[in-house]
Amino acid sequence: MIHGRTLNLSQLTLAISAAFISGTTAAQSPDANHETLVVTGNPLQMTEVVIDADQLDKRQANDLSDIFRADPEVSIGGGSSVSQKIYVRGLEDNMLNVTIDGATQSGNIYHHQGRLSIEPELLQQVEVAAGAGRATNGPGALGGTIRFKTKNPEDLLRNGERYGALVKGGYYDNTKGYKASVSGYGYLTDKISALATISYSDHGNFTDGNGQEQPYTEAENKVGFLKLVGDITDSQKLTLSYDRREDEAFRYHRPQWVPSKKNAPINQEMIRETITANYTFDPSRNDWVALDVTLYNTDTSLNHIEGPWGDYLGDAKSYGGDLRNTSTLGHHQLTYGVEYRSDEGSLGSPIYGSDKDEGTVASAYLQGDFQLMEALLLTVGGRYDKYTLDESKGSSLKHSGFSPNIGLNYEIVSGLNLHAGYAEAIRGAQIREIFKLDGAKSSADRKEERAKNTELGINWHNNGLSLSAVGYITKVKDVVGETETKPRELTNLGELETKGFTARAGYQWDLVRAGLSYNRSRPELNGQPLNDDTKGIGTAIGDTWVADVNYQVLDSVEIGYNGRYVQRLTDVATGYDEKAGYAVHDIYAQWLPLTNDDLKLTLAVKNLLDKAYRDHASYGNNGDIAQGTLEAGRDIRVSASYAF
Repeated sequence: MIHGRTLNLSQLTLAISAAFISGTTAAQSPDANHETLVVTGNPLQMTEVVIDADQLDKRQANDLSDIFRADPEVSIGGGSSVSQKIYVRGLEDNMLNVTIDGATQSGNIYHHQGRLSIEPELLQQVEVAAGAGRATNGPGALGGTIRFKTKNPEDLLRNGERYGALVKGGYYDNTKGYKASVSGYGYLTDKISALATISYSDHGNFTDGNGQEQPYTEAENKVGFLKLVGDITDSQKLTLSYDRREDEAFRYHRPQWVPSKKNAPINQEMIRETITANYTFDPSRNDWVALDVTLYNTDTSLNHIEGPWGDYLGDAKSYGGDLRNTSTLGHHQLTYGVEYRSDEGSLGSPIYGSDKDEGTVASAYLQGDFQLMEALLLTVGGRYDKYTLDESKGSSLKHSGFSPNIGLNYEIVSGLNLHAGYAEAIRGAQIREIFKLDGAKSSADRKEERAKNTELGINWHNNGLSLSAVGYITKVKDVVGETETKPRELTNLGELETKGFTARAGYQWDLVRAGLSYNRSRPELNGQPLNDDTKGIGTAIGDTWVADVNYQVLDSVEIGYNGRYVQRLTDVATGYDEKAGYAVHDIYAQWLPLTNDDLKLTLAVKNLLDKAYRDHASYGNNGDIAQGTLEAGRDIRVSASYAF
């Protein structure tokens, strides 16, 4: 989104910001917190998806699958929560730029497990911008960007409150699990506020839709979060946050697969720590300055204890920063800045020794948004990225390149907008998958990857009805992957191409909101559909429909339904089975029994009809060894929270 001061982008942007996703409109009152489509200032990504804390709370979100349940462009596979991966338009999250409060989450620990971990309880909102886009989206955003934003103390305080606390407990029927959290928040002084949260959850094995318990899928999670916000002056703010997440379990060495002679259970411990500092300086009388500085340090580790090759500890460390400024020139806006990130990946074993990769990326960028006339918005920008990588016992690589973008948004008539754009993004060599640092090396002639994304879309709204559609073609030249023949190496495999289409419709009438959205994405590598073995790139997923209905029965009672329908996928890679279609239904009800809303009771049922299915983003059935688990069956969730 446009940072700094708000541009006067006429009724054009106001109209589009009323677009629906999941049956909810951004044109409602500010406290009608629901998923929305928002204007980013970039016609190429005019329908950026924003998921807010209210929706996550009503779903009783516990993992990545719950967070992105209502977006057809996003699929989550893996079965158990620890092995979940995000796919946007069929491309894996390794090809996205993912941040938590501006801290880039780089590094891939182990491809059998998801590389991202986040506690939904901490989130204020999640932003998803699919496809290469704005220059401000960060380095390596070949398939788009996902931005997780955590809560501030002020988000939990009510009008007039100086401090408060929130206790919450929940039970999950499928895993016989529970979660409990305690938060304290408030003003330490007139200028400084604080938020502290401790969360603990303990889940047993999940049961699939066939009634079969999936052994060794239990998980124990501990989360600690602390944030300090200092309003130094009216124009200056400093935010410091610390986030620590621990996951411990006795699970399969490859947790996304069923048991086999090559997949025995072992003790595993994963820890992620992120420290972030953000400083903003936005003087009201100076249109040239709206400074935003972010510094961060992230450390993620996975410990395999007495595994098939003994003890192994993998660790990915990143530190970096982003310094940007926004200048407002009448109805125009320029955002420009520099970024730097240093990554280190290490793998150690008392038996096999240790390996370490080191890499950096330095960037400069400029994005301009120009209101050429009342109905016409032009956005144009570019970024320059320079990558270095020193591989353990391998190659030393240097890659660099410029990534331009341009787009137009035109208001044809009031409420009807046409937008089109083109953007590029490059990604140079980065540290390898941590648990394969002793494996395949990069070829000496490996090139940088370059994405080219073209989109054309239309948005229309009239009173409570909103319609939108966008078609896109994304090509990634010289995409990098591991060769199948020995000696295996990381090299350029060819061209990845995705052609797709997304359509959304929503309607609000009185106390009812309804929406229907659809996505079709067809990623292909050298003309062949992606398969479950194209690790770090993506997989093929069937056409996806999402239906969503919310009804405010009383001022204190809301009920809702979400359905996700995935069509059978017949266009698959040679040698792979077709993927069966499925429909999954979720419902929820939330009751506020007290007049002051201090007490909140929520009931949610995920997979209401106990469907036995394997998500298209999960590993398929590719033999006795490589066979993915089914998804969880019906899960009845109840929770209660009390604020005081």
